[in-house]
Amino acid sequence: MSNTLLTTSALTLALLMGACAAEDTGPALTEDVTSATSYELELVAEGFDMPWGVAFLPEGGMLVSERDGRVSYVAPGATSGVEIANAPDAFVAGQGGMFDVVLDLDFASNRIVYVSYAKGSAEANGTAVYRARLSEDGLTFEDGADIFVVNDMRATPAHYGGRMLPLPDGTLILTLGEGFRYMQDAQDPMSDLGTIVRMNPDGSVPPDNPFADGVNGLPHVWSYGHRNVQGIVFDEDTGRMYSMEHGPMGGDEINIEIAGANYGWPAITYGVNYDGSIITTQTEAPGMEQPMLVWVPSIAPGGLELYTGDVYPDWKGDLFAAALAGSKVQRVDLNEAGEVVGEEALFEEFGARFRQIVQGPDGYLYVTTDEIDGGVYRIVPSE
Repeated sequence: MSNTLLTTSALTLALLMGACAAEDTGPALTEDVTSATSYELELVAEGFDMPWGVAFLPEGGMLVSERDGRVSYVAPGATSGVEIANAPDAFVAGQGGMFDVVLDLDFASNRIVYVSYAKGSAEANGTAVYRARLSEDGLTFEDGADIFVVNDMRATPAHYGGRMLPLPDGTLILTLGEGFRYMQDAQDPMSDLGTIVRMNPDGSVPPDNPFADGVNGLPHVWSYGHRNVQGIVFDEDTGRMYSMEHGPMGGDEINIEIAGANYGWPAITYGVNYDGSIITTQTEAPGMEQPMLVWVPSIAPGGLELYTGDVYPDWKGDLFAAALAGSKVQRVDLNEAGEVVGEEALFEEFGARFRQIVQGPDGYLYVTTDEIDGGVYRIVPSE
């Protein structure tokens, strides 16, 4: 796999662009591991319609995006949310709707919020990013406008990506799906279908993007060859950026992101079509990155988090994947070198699909359940 580490003194994405891939060794083989402590889920807030993203406010409380087209404000200590006025008008159909919500790195001083959502109509829709100022009472988006809309609209309500990640250098990452029926476009960096893109806070193109000149790819494209990335996280200690995406039937992946790299879909894959037919017999090819980890059968990944807190000492430095299939949270045990050494399925007994997992400012991990009356839960040690 591509396994390039960055120096901790340079937390800029320009260094990622200079990263050199190590020898491809294929995806990791793992074994089952067990946590030293037992954990359970504690309900924090409920009543959300397919909760998708969670953003914790510095003054307390949180924002929760709901796939049915709303973003809700949960006041400190409250157990339910209130819909925020002036959210963007989302195209709600199939997998389309309101996606992620994240805070600007300078939110404490500017109160800027980013919301990703499906924009358009059944005939032409795609992923967009809306930027607005959150009112002091948390109930209204002010001066809102789209800062990004995909170049390539499509006629399918599926595979939008939509996960966002503010980076330490001030830029914003957005994941984009390939629209399901348009998989071949994922191999063309001149299309933004099946890509990860990087932009400035106003939506403009950073000059150090890999295709910033527009000659060999769209200026905002960071990497391509993706199917439907649903998780993205940055490790400030190592400079690694991890992405996690849906395969077809089998072949869900965690990848280490490298600027300008091709992640293979659909030219290479470890999965097959949902009817069992073969997409390709190739699992690797020159010039295409190998995944760090592959799941066959699929776990249908949602959000991805890297745990850096102190609440769960035996989990520090591990990756956590929210999973829709199998109704679980998947812990990926990493050693000090960042290599996968084992996996653990958590909360299968809870019986819910998990959409997002995120570390709160209190050091706890929080998950959302992907259901019509969904909730936000805190992971706590069992008594």
